[in-house]
Amino acid sequence: MNQQPQPSAVAALAVDLCGISLSSPLVLLSGCVGFAEEYTRIKGFSNRDVGAICLKGTTLEPRLGNPPHRVYETPQGMLNAIGLQNPGARYVVDKILPQLDFSETRFIANLSGSTLEEYVEVARIFDNSPIDALEINISCPNVKEGGAAFGNDPEMSARVVAAVRAVTRKPLITKLSPNQTDIAANARRCIEAGSDAFAVINTLMGMAIDIEKRTPVLGNNQGGLSGPAIKPVALLKTHQV
Repeated sequence: MNQQPQPSAVAALAVDLCGISLSSPLVLLSGCVGFAEEYTRIKGFSNRDVGAICLKGTTLEPRLGNPPHRVYETPQGMLNAIGLQNPGARYVVDKILPQLDFSETRFIANLSGSTLEEYVEVARIFDNSPIDALEINISCPNVKEGGAAFGNDPEMSARVVAAVRAVTRKPLITKLSPNQTDIAANARRCIEAGSDAFAVINTLMGMAIDIEKRTPVLGNNQGGLSGPAIKPVALLKTHQV
């Protein structure tokens, strides 16, 4: 027989994150529940069950995302190459945020961009909204620098954080990529640039091959590996940071 947790037990789970009171340290990461609506399909689950929800990665303009296949199951994990499909920051703020119940849990926006200027503009839009905090996804490719990911270079990472910090007073969480040489050095530069906290880690890059066709399974060729398989890597990277 399932028993409901006692009020004292629930209160014991409460934590403070960058000045934000969370009812639980459990946070649903960006991409897993869309814009906080997908988990409602699960009977008996509500916002009150989690401390915060990170919304899906959001860019300045709407994006259709990558061609299929976008998801592929692997042993102990999953590859995904969604491609940041989203309706754009302005639509999220004007149409989606008003539908969320901010009295139930905390909501964190996930900022994505392909240029420094795009990160800044998306941050400005969310700064003028009831969102509780901003998570910066620096694993995006910098189109002005030939496609290299912002998060793989400490200097580029710091430039993004500093630029976003200049246009918002909301708590900043930097989502660090594990696909880099020295994650600790990157974290230090991000702290100096104004990051309040970190999400360690983002997915590991991987690929799956269709052995019959001898071609990549994912339409984008490569994708991000998540799931139980990457937990030891995440623990190490967190320890290093």
